[in-house]
Amino acid sequence: MDTTRLRELRAGRRVSLKTLGDVIGKSVVSYSKKERGEVKFQPDEVVALSDFYGLTYDEMNAIFYDSNLPNGNFEDLNKILSGLGII
Repeated sequence: MDTTRLRELRAGRRVSLKTLGDVIGKSVVSYSKKERGEVKFQPDEVVALSDFYGLTYDEMNAIFYDSNLPNGNFEDLNKILSGLGII
């Protein structure tokens, strides 16, 4: 995960840790640990943050998965996550 890019995205848009914690349904402390890479984001949290920031699939893949997901789009990702019962 690109923790630097994620922090820069938050700072550049002047979004608080509390707001992002609310977006993923976690406390400020929990979100902060995730942003620092101490705890992994769950797939549904990645989708929620991507929606919040308006990220493209490629941007989300680069920030959260180091571009390791196969080429695709959010529709494909949502189908996979839905099939697994994650979202």
